[in-house]
Amino acid sequence: MTYQNVSIAQLLDWSKHNPNRGHTLSPIRVQPALIEEKGTPLTPVHLPDYQSIPVPNLLGIIAYIRFPEFADATPSIKNSLIRDLCTTLQTESDTLSGSKFARKRRRIHDGIGAVFNGAPIKDEEWMDICNGCAHLAGVNFIYVRHAASLEEHVGEERPEELLGASKGAISFSSDPATWTAETPVWFVDWHARWIGVGEGVRLSRWLGEVERGGWIIDWPTVDSTKELIVQELMLDPTWMSSHAKLKKDVLAARLGRMRAIIGLAARE
Repeated sequence: MTYQNVSIAQLLDWSKHNPNRGHTLSPIRVQPALIEEKGTPLTPVHLPDYQSIPVPNLLGIIAYIRFPEFADATPSIKNSLIRDLCTTLQTESDTLSGSKFARKRRRIHDGIGAVFNGAPIKDEEWMDICNGCAHLAGVNFIYVRHAASLEEHVGEERPEELLGASKGAISFSSDPATWTAETPVWFVDWHARWIGVGEGVRLSRWLGEVERGGWIIDWPTVDSTKELIVQELMLDPTWMSSHAKLKKDVLAARLGRMRAIIGLAARE
């Protein structure tokens, strides 16, 4: 192959005789990258600034919390992280021997494996496993259980009020009255299908909003004598002398609610 030097004038002259000189390239369109829809706003539970991010199971929730890379990882990497996390959590469950979960350590250990393998778990064991994992992860969970999802578990024991006008139930991985500002709080689906991600929210105010909005709050109950429970409830501005006639379990739940709201307000 030989090369020939030509001048600019020659090139311009040749271009005048080019039969394709009138053709132009199609304009290049710059399109923004599609943003994957990762979740939906938690507006039904009065958290419009939160998104529910889908996760495969309870281990997926812990993985999302522990590993910053989990959210944007490929499915294969997510599976690898969850597999390693299963082993880690089962090993860490040995530390539960000196905690309030001491008697349920074996249940939690085996439950973590059951979650990984997709084995069925009884409802009465499910909360122990979830709460134990929250303890191991160093976080607090607020469980959201929508009334519509109750039909997924036929035959389970359910509070009758959840089948009525209630929108669902809110419960906690531990007593909110004991929560501190140092321990993160995460909103999660009771069935471990999603984790809520968003801006911070004042929990004491939010609980009041969801309660007024038709959700049932599973407040912790106080284990004490009725006399001591009444004495403490009398400090509540809404207390009336006629309330002392209520049953002990009703008053115990009411005191649990009062303590939780006070504790969360102080935390904020």
